[in-house]
Amino acid sequence: MLPDSSAPDLAAQPLRFLNAYWTLWQALAQPIDGTLTRLHGLDLRAFIALSYVQGGMTSPGELSTTMSIPKYEVSRTLDRLTKLGAITRRSDPANARRRTLGVTPSGQALWASALATVQAVTQPPLEALGPLEALTFGLEQLAAHAQRCTVEHLTPHPSPTSPEQP
Repeated sequence: MLPDSSAPDLAAQPLRFLNAYWTLWQALAQPIDGTLTRLHGLDLRAFIALSYVQGGMTSPGELSTTMSIPKYEVSRTLDRLTKLGAITRRSDPANARRRTLGVTPSGQALWASALATVQAVTQPPLEALGPLEALTFGLEQLAAHAQRCTVEHLTPHPSPTSPEQP
């Protein structure tokens, strides 16, 4: 049988990169998520959200933007963290419709123990790479560039061959 000329070349870029990215995400996220849930009652998203609040992020809207997830998902995550006693949500004195977030002392302890778990789970595969600073910087740059490109590509532009609409 002759090879199908319309079949994708899975060894060509960008498929090779996307496959490596997907495989890495699955290989790291699943064990982290399962271990965090089992040992701390947190899923990976809740751990990341708690990390941002621990780091000083004070509003659900900021969290939604920073984590690139819808506000309703942030609300669900914050509900879980509130039930765990890890965070507080209070009305902003300057704007009663706005909520401010804070970490409780038990939330700080939960975050510290969960961070130790994340480090223990990720250390073996990451050690093989050596110093991570350059790789992390490159990934941060790629993420920022991809976000800018996505916004630019999704912004409607008049077609050069069609008349502009008033």
